[in-house]
Amino acid sequence: MVPRTARRPWLAFLMVIPLLLSALVLHAGAPAPVLKANDLRGKAFALDSLKGKVVLLDFWASWCGPCRKSFPFIDSLQSRYGAMGFQAVGVSLDEELSAVTAFLERTPVKFTVLSDTTGRSAETYGVVAMPTSFLIDQEGNIVARFEGGEHLKAEEEAVVALLQKRGAPGADLRVASGLQATGSLKAWQRGHLADPIMSLDGDRLTSMFREHIHASKEGASGNGGAAGGGCGCN
Repeated sequence: MVPRTARRPWLAFLMVIPLLLSALVLHAGAPAPVLKANDLRGKAFALDSLKGKVVLLDFWASWCGPCRKSFPFIDSLQSRYGAMGFQAVGVSLDEELSAVTAFLERTPVKFTVLSDTTGRSAETYGVVAMPTSFLIDQEGNIVARFEGGEHLKAEEEAVVALLQKRGAPGADLRVASGLQATGSLKAWQRGHLADPIMSLDGDRLTSMFREHIHASKEGASGNGGAAGGGCGCN
């Protein structure tokens, strides 16, 4: 039997259009994709409501070790630059809202936090590492992408540049390709982690031991090295 797509070439073309668009839309200067989700109180939120502000859109998950370090930093950006027209927005990709709540009890923040239990927004933005942040300018265009929670200084410099209207930074700071989720594996899917440091589950002693091992590997191989680090994704 001849596959339907072989009998109808135009059908095969239509099937790849969403993939092509998702790749194109993330180029510097292109409009940020539509994002609508609820905050943790169930209130609807739309990204385009922030047009006119510099936005740092951060995709994260409660089990993500680097997120535990980047979250306080993003919160500090909100405190220092909020009055200048900056807004941070975190999008949790956890399947259970209770996990998000528990994370925020340990790491409270003042910026907007949304919940997307389906992961569709991350797919739209082409997220392949945890965490991943997108910097969006006042016109609603993506101007920078930061993966793995390793580029905090560069993130702040890019935010300041936009707030001072010194032009788009055009940064594309990625983790090593070997640490990115590929194929059917999604970066935010729990249980598919290359390094146990990424999981915050379990008792504190175990967590401290994992952090020690992780730090040793980082020192030996550098951030994002093959021995460990970066986003920790397969």
